Amino acid sequence: MVLLVAAAALLAGCSKRQVPAVGPLREITVASDQWGAVESIVRATLQQRLPMPQPEVEFKLRVFGLGEYARYSLLRTLLMVGTSSDSVIRAVLGPRADSLPGGDWGMFQVPNAWARNQRLVVFVARDEDRLVPGLVAYGPRLRQTCREAVLDHSARAVYYRGLNNRAGDSLRERHSFGIDVPRSWWLRQDQSDSNFVYLYGHHPDRNVFVYWEDRERPLDPDALYRLRDSLGVRFYDGDITADTLRWHSTIEFLGGPCLRLAGIWENEESTIGGPFVSYAFNHEGRFYLLDGLVFNPGRDKLDGLFQAEAVMRTFAPR
Repeated sequence: MVLLVAAAALLAGCSKRQVPAVGPLREITVASDQWGAVESIVRATLQQRLPMPQPEVEFKLRVFGLGEYARYSLLRTLLMVGTSSDSVIRAVLGPRADSLPGGDWGMFQVPNAWARNQRLVVFVARDEDRLVPGLVAYGPRLRQTCREAVLDHSARAVYYRGLNNRAGDSLRERHSFGIDVPRSWWLRQDQSDSNFVYLYGHHPDRNVFVYWEDRERPLDPDALYRLRDSLGVRFYDGDITADTLRWHSTIEFLGGPCLRLAGIWENEESTIGGPFVSYAFNHEGRFYLLDGLVFNPGRDKLDGLFQAEAVMRTFAPR
């Protein structure tokens, strides 16, 4: 009872003095009393091993029971999984626990539930038998929701020192778009006559480029990988993508469809490589390709890649 009263009071926002959320940026904390039943599908959804030089799981997981509120309430990204009869979930969702948008299951988000800059995601099914089918149905959406939460945390990390306003203002003055350049990053515009600009930061090495055309392009994955290869050869000293280590999906960006390309870049002459992510989309008659990559040999790379993607997502046409 004490736990439920505390949870309800905090969710009601009775305290304006929330402490910042804590924990690793790429960690998802799962709170569930049905972990034995849902573990395999949750891990299959959130812990896909991405085929990189040193494979990494997309998200790290930490697991608690729903009643262990005091142990998980301040962590950055929380995923509650349970049924509409679970008392903690009912305290969090209130009447929404009985009004599931999918009929038998639903997913809800609560920002800043118990800590500042926290993301709480609640997946709830009408009963335990419907949990696994619901998680299967919501799998892609759940994964993208967790990715967006981690991107938000990564943006706060990469911009914690503020902005390089001089570089950002220069970019906006010379072009029909802008990007928020992190304070510790640099901007190169010497290839802008070829519709190519890039910015970069160190520790680890992260690059983001913008390429554009004054016409729209079909969002064909194979053609876009070839385009990225041609840009890598021309502007990145011969970088190409490994054709057996690629994957793509369609997301929404700037209110429209965007092809999210990902994979491994490599430079055979320098014997180096690492992961990349690209956004390809058309906007108001123009085609854009945004690209972020990481070079961090011998160490984990996904944290840096999430930061590069967070920078890409500040792109804004004018």
